[in-house]
Amino acid sequence: MKKIIMLVGMIGLLAACASSPEYRAAKNNGVGYQESILNQDKIRVHFKTRTDNKLKAIDYTFLRAAELTVQQGYDWFVVTSRDVIIDGQNQPRSTIHTGIGTRRDCGIYGCSNKPSTHLGIGFNLGDQGQEIESILDIKLGKGVRPEQQESYEAREIITNMRAKYELKGEQK
Repeated sequence: MKKIIMLVGMIGLLAACASSPEYRAAKNNGVGYQESILNQDKIRVHFKTRTDNKLKAIDYTFLRAAELTVQQGYDWFVVTSRDVIIDGQNQPRSTIHTGIGTRRDCGIYGCSNKPSTHLGIGFNLGDQGQEIESILDIKLGKGVRPEQQESYEAREIITNMRAKYELKGEQK
């Protein structure tokens, strides 16, 4: 009975993790977006996720940058710096291990040591992707957008990214 309760609990925990939205505010420096106001019209935007989809992480960073631009009362932003950090080493992978040793068996007549071999298999039931962090430094602007390659119309980015990833409404 204990095993059934434990299995049901693990399935519930996995379902809760799977239902958590990918595009969300980060908690305790975890996955999701966060930002730092550098000064009145400059913001650093981070988006961290565990996935193999680097483009999606970058897109979500642009979406958050666009949302912040509109929230601050601006029309467009210019990317002044960008970085993508990929750390696949953080995520444990499945493992197989073997070993040889002794096993101590105790019974009514005493204890004895017996040779033993074992085979262990471990599975990662969590995220299988790499940890990807996309970082943008942006400068906000109003009015006519500069004709620079790295300038973006905020409302257009919001519309396009929400449609591409089927996101509803403004995220807080």
